[in-house]
Amino acid sequence: MQATDGDPHEGRRSHSEIEDEEDFELSVEAYQRNQQKRSRIDGSNYRDAEAAKQAFDSDMKNRMESLENAFEPGSICHQEYLAIKNIYESWQLDNRLFTISEESADDIKMEEILTKQEQARVEKAKKDFFVIASLGQNFIKHGRAGKPHLKTVRVDTKTGKLWWDDQSLYLQDVTEIKRGKHTKVFDGVSVNRADPRVCFSIVTPHRTLDLQASSFNEREMWVDGLTRLQLKLQDNTHIDHKNLDSQSQFLTICQQGRNLTKWSLKGVPGTKLIMVNPVSGKIKCGAARLYVQEVDIVPGKTTQVFEQVGEKVSPELCFSLVHAKRSLDLSATSQIERDMWVSGLRKLQASLRTSQNNLKKEAEALLTEDIKKTAADFMSVCTVPTRMSKFTRSSSKHKKMVTVDPQSGVLSWGNGSLNLKHVISLESGKTTKVLQKTAEKVKPELCFSLILPRYTLDLKCQDQKTRDTWVAGLQALKIVLANEVDVLSLPISEELKKQFAGVAINEDDILQVLDTPREFIKHGRTGRPHSRKVTVDRKEATINWATGSNSLKEAYDIVRGKSTKVCQMDRTKCMR
Repeated sequence: MQATDGDPHEGRRSHSEIEDEEDFELSVEAYQRNQQKRSRIDGSNYRDAEAAKQAFDSDMKNRMESLENAFEPGSICHQEYLAIKNIYESWQLDNRLFTISEESADDIKMEEILTKQEQARVEKAKKDFFVIASLGQNFIKHGRAGKPHLKTVRVDTKTGKLWWDDQSLYLQDVTEIKRGKHTKVFDGVSVNRADPRVCFSIVTPHRTLDLQASSFNEREMWVDGLTRLQLKLQDNTHIDHKNLDSQSQFLTICQQGRNLTKWSLKGVPGTKLIMVNPVSGKIKCGAARLYVQEVDIVPGKTTQVFEQVGEKVSPELCFSLVHAKRSLDLSATSQIERDMWVSGLRKLQASLRTSQNNLKKEAEALLTEDIKKTAADFMSVCTVPTRMSKFTRSSSKHKKMVTVDPQSGVLSWGNGSLNLKHVISLESGKTTKVLQKTAEKVKPELCFSLILPRYTLDLKCQDQKTRDTWVAGLQALKIVLANEVDVLSLPISEELKKQFAGVAINEDDILQVLDTPREFIKHGRTGRPHSRKVTVDRKEATINWATGSNSLKEAYDIVRGKSTKVCQMDRTKCMR
């Protein structure tokens, strides 16, 4: 119905048009409800549901044909009709593909069922998803703890590997891809912060990846693309413990975690979840923390722990991760699983040690006399607390006194600390997201950042000279520590050497100090700090106090300062 120029009713729709459009929208909503019901139908009622669905599709098709010529071409109603028709065709196509994947019959071919137009739409959607997924796309990732944060998610369409930062998973391990907010992680997210229409979750047996897209179309493209890619990969690969040559599958198992039996020093078994970070090589098993690069992987029952176990478990199921100070003794449920862990950990160990050797060679090439002199000059600066401003993710600023221990490479501020060996790089200026959010008053020539794998330490000095001294000094000290050079061998003053070397103490004096009971303030996880008289039994190698004792043989390390969680939780004025 073409409106004339100057017609006051131009753009208005007739009652019949409105009624037809409302009927059509109700039909689409009914179709969507029918699709949701269909997903909940069990196998006994499947044939009846299929017949009802076919009848509804036929009725919907007749309605589409009757409405095709009901609106004037070019009108608003006609444009809305075309948009809804496109959505309906997409739903039809998804339903037909879903039916094909359910039947999964060998004699059914995609080309015999889909029309050329549908095939073109499928190929275009696949092509767009594969390109975008390979390059990576930004999502807001929600976790069990902490604030949601922006992550770039990428997919290797050949292997099915999906990764973000230093974490990854494989589509072959995914049990379900859920639209909306239907996981425990999303249960803790308020509606205002996450719209269910743009959220989806990738579910595996041991974890979920919960993402929030920027739009509904982006969410649908990724859910549809990942589902199609998963169906394609399921025909080719699956996790098989017998396939010991597939290192990528083993790394997937390491990241997800597997339950193994851990044996204690007294020979008592306990089920523990063991996880391995393939990037850093860090092994987590209960409270134990080890690194693959620092252990020997020994199959069988060769340690003292397994000697106490006796015949409780077969040697074919056991293996140990032997460290210089302790051992982690584990047993699997089958010999195949044991061999998988031993073989996979050894391959990971070889690759990490190779990369470490390459980094050492690069560090040796960087170690020059100028670097040694810069590090020596910086040692007199970093040991004196320097006032700096530390910025957080919320752009809040806190005054901190920053120091560095040149011997251990630990940089400390307030209740926090980090080790320079974990720092990837140092950058001057406002280059990180945290500093870019700060006000213009924060000058770039006063700022620098330490880049670590999972976060950044963003600092601002009082003047540019101090900033340049710290950046150059930290870089030089990092190279010196990477080459395992003794800082006392650097060209430093005699006063500094005495300060770091300490005063020579006679061994008899040390033993006399250990034999004499001393009063200490003991800090615990709960309650107030309290005074305790501490003694050392040199024969038993134990440290004793009134209500308990600890064996020095089981101690991993003796650390100076407030570097443990117990000391950091203490709010009293305890000096580092």
